[in-house]
Amino acid sequence: RGLESAPSNKVCVDACPQLVLPNVFTPNGDGKNDVFTALRCPRFVESVELEVFNRWGVRVYRGSGPELRWDGRSSSGEELPSGLYYYQVRVRYAVVDRNAPPEVLKGWVQLIRDGVSMR
Repeated sequence: RGLESAPSNKVCVDACPQLVLPNVFTPNGDGKNDVFTALRCPRFVESVELEVFNRWGVRVYRGSGPELRWDGRSSSGEELPSGLYYYQVRVRYAVVDRNAPPEVLKGWVQLIRDGVSMR
């Protein structure tokens, strides 16, 4: 006898989609951890919208595209200072139901520039 679960409207090709996001990045140009991007990203992501807010709730960055990538700069291209930033990510997956709402992820990320301690 096989195992059964409750019916679902999701069809998963391999593992069901889920973005895994880091909580720190260091945009210092050393080629390691220079961008805020998904640590694990499913194959069937169609689009990603990212909004980043400073500690006062002011939106400092907004971007969209097929993948999540933020280099620690504002929407106008200025380097943002080290600090804690809050994000909201809307992810659209390639799913059978084209009217399915996007998945919304909210959290925080620590941006660390050269010479700034993580303490």
